[in-house]
Amino acid sequence: MYTKENLMNALSNEFRIIKHLAEKIPADTEGYKPTEKQRTTLELLQYLSMIFVSCAKYIKDADMGIFKEESEKSVNVTIANFAESMDAQEAEVKEIMNQFTDEDLETMFDMFKQGEKTKMVWLVESFLRFSAAYKMQLFLYIKSSGNTSLGTSNVWGGMDMPASQ
Repeated sequence: MYTKENLMNALSNEFRIIKHLAEKIPADTEGYKPTEKQRTTLELLQYLSMIFVSCAKYIKDADMGIFKEESEKSVNVTIANFAESMDAQEAEVKEIMNQFTDEDLETMFDMFKQGEKTKMVWLVESFLRFSAAYKMQLFLYIKSSGNTSLGTSNVWGGMDMPASQ
């Protein structure tokens, strides 16, 4: 059985990778966006700084207002304080996860009218889908805005490619 601890360990690794990527953002590119209707790099970081805790709270309490509340808080996130914001989000998600009982996690829940699944399934799917999608988006933004030295080891391993021998 996949446990809360397994999920938090996986999410912690995703946060580590996302923070690693954020360190690679070229200077003065926080306003970069590939097209007019997409987020800027800074807006993407702000979104990343709140989406995981928002989902955890929503799945726990079924309160849609949490997304607006967390989004309003995220406007204070900058490139300079992004890692700190992610660390705070991680701590808050862990705290929320500890509030779920095993019985709570087996409760059926319909997230955004997509069909009923257990709360644990929604947590796993949301956390891991969001982290894969948005870290890849961040990776592509960074490459497109000038840092062409990034490779797959950065986005999947959270590390620079080791030097060839």
